[in-house]
Amino acid sequence: MFEPFAEVPAYPLVFPIFWGAAAFFALAMARHLRVFAVARPSRPFANIPARLIGLVQYAFVQTKMFKDMRAGLMHAGIFWGFVLLTIGTADIVTGGIVQAVLSAPFEGALWAAISAIQNVVALIVLVSIAWAYVRRLVTRPARLTFNRDALVILAMIGGVVATELLAQTAQVARYGDIRGAFVSNALAVPLRGLSPSALEGAFSLLWWGHIALVAAFLCYLPFSKHLHIATSFPNILFRKLAPRGELPQMELEDETATFGLKTLQDLGWKDLLDGFTCTECGRCQAACPAWATGKPLNPKTFIMGIRDMAVDAEHGIDLIPNSPIVRETYGLDDTRPAAAALARPIVDTAIPYDAVWDCVTCGACVEACPVLIEHVDKIVGLRRNLVLEESRFPAELTPAFRAMENQGNPWGQPASARTDWTRGLPFDVPVVADLAAAGGLDDLEVLYWVGCAAAFDPRNQKVARAVATCLHAAGVNFAILGQEESCTGDPARRMGNDYVFQILAAGNVDTLNRYAMGERAIVTACPHCFNTIGNEYGQLGGAFKIVHHSTYLAELVASGRLATLPEDATSTTGDHRPGAVTVHDSCYLARYNNVVTAPRSVLAAAGVTVTEMERSGKATFCCGAGGGRMWMEETRGTRINAERARQVVETGAATVATSCPFCMVMLSDGLAAADGGQAVATLDVSEVLAARIAAAPPDRRLPVIAG
Repeated sequence: MFEPFAEVPAYPLVFPIFWGAAAFFALAMARHLRVFAVARPSRPFANIPARLIGLVQYAFVQTKMFKDMRAGLMHAGIFWGFVLLTIGTADIVTGGIVQAVLSAPFEGALWAAISAIQNVVALIVLVSIAWAYVRRLVTRPARLTFNRDALVILAMIGGVVATELLAQTAQVARYGDIRGAFVSNALAVPLRGLSPSALEGAFSLLWWGHIALVAAFLCYLPFSKHLHIATSFPNILFRKLAPRGELPQMELEDETATFGLKTLQDLGWKDLLDGFTCTECGRCQAACPAWATGKPLNPKTFIMGIRDMAVDAEHGIDLIPNSPIVRETYGLDDTRPAAAALARPIVDTAIPYDAVWDCVTCGACVEACPVLIEHVDKIVGLRRNLVLEESRFPAELTPAFRAMENQGNPWGQPASARTDWTRGLPFDVPVVADLAAAGGLDDLEVLYWVGCAAAFDPRNQKVARAVATCLHAAGVNFAILGQEESCTGDPARRMGNDYVFQILAAGNVDTLNRYAMGERAIVTACPHCFNTIGNEYGQLGGAFKIVHHSTYLAELVASGRLATLPEDATSTTGDHRPGAVTVHDSCYLARYNNVVTAPRSVLAAAGVTVTEMERSGKATFCCGAGGGRMWMEETRGTRINAERARQVVETGAATVATSCPFCMVMLSDGLAAADGGQAVATLDVSEVLAARIAAAPPDRRLPVIAG
């Protein structure tokens, strides 16, 4: 008859010890859940197949962890080793049922294989933990939070693994080899000369030490930052599947609702889950351009602050709820979250007021987070409350808000000036209203959405002319909205003024629907317009196909509609030869919308060789204009565009190519002040391409347009 763990003294005690700890763990988790219950509902349950695929990719394979290869290997060693070793612990606390079930097939070969794997991973875990201690105590990367909690957890995990391996070693030395456990069998060889009583004592001490550490780990975990061991799986499963550039919809007609986020009760339960899932790895901190340039915004401490606020709210909850008799007798009612803690504002508690406005909404923190925490949506939610309920925002935003509401653009220019950029072009740029009046709308291929920057900013007007030049050279039937175009509302929304955003967006949706623009492509050179029209106008009934100009131009070249001349056939003036080129990726293009290859394809079509910056692609470093920062003063720390300019200069490139009007402005300014005033040229990819397009037929011969 199979008698599991017969050699373990007082073995039945394992059941009350372990399962008692498991019950304590469950009660502590229920305490967390009662705080979640006071938050707003979250409904991230759509598209279960995609969620399950993401769970495998991010939680089990941990693809994001390996963006830092050394840390990724270390974490994988600890995580997978701990998971595999749990099989042995599960066998212990179930009375040997696991071993009995897995030993039946293949005459015990399967359990022997599991024992061998566990021996190997035990060594891997111990080496990985030693590596983790070196990182935290010796090399100490700046992004890591140094605290005792992390050291305690590492010690517990190491203790659980070491005691299991060593207990098995003592068991082998006393009772004989275990099939498959080749590491324990080898380690036991020099111990066989010890007395049986010494080996039995060592085995008992180590075995019960293992159980004690497992129980202690379960009791400690709910109050530790390493709670992410349990919460990362649901956090990844219930992650945001909507486009990253789509902010949560806001219902302005609900007079009873809080506008934006103010307290814990305004967060969704998924937002609170983000807080409890933070691993404090600091990857978001290291990626944040505001933090890198000496500003108070730290996305890591922001999320940790939300968790700390939730824990404070739990102080009103007993771990084991009082019975009604006890509450009636003693007048106690402490089974609910503390009301005062729930009412504390998030701003100035979890995050400083200034830090809320330092965010450029670039999404670098979200991209870096291995457990898919959403920082930006929460920060914009805080801005919404500060703007719409408290009227508490930087004074320099007032002119931008007023200009967008009254003139339909943050520059405050009249709509009549929207077509000024077309002056001097040797061809006409049709306006949609004129085409509709003449019955020529059916022949329209694409609408060119110019955007406010290209319409009103002198430098970006050159970009608009370059885009139009390329479209005309390719024979594309395009038109613009002209005076009917208005700001998409992106700056207002990112600055927290969803009221102005919805006014502007609703007007644009009506205009585009009136001309049936849902049936044809919209092309824009502005990633912010591209993101807002493509990802956010659906909230207001607008379903449009919008293409970034880099993608559209690359397609024109690939299809043969737009030909380029050999380099020696183009003009020899310096304006037409960009020299060595590096690429600055726009956050809202690369990180938010995964458009990375297209700008480089356009440059390749123009015969340009690119020298990449270290921070490029989806890991790009923001220019400093996003999130409405274009219209705010930057008085804290180093200017973000100055830091990006420094990175550009380090490449040695003569030109930096952009695909965003905001980036154009910020990099031009930053580079003008960089390297002793020896500015690197800044060109849009369309300008580089327009300088190389082949001559058009005589009826529409085009000039070379360059910056």
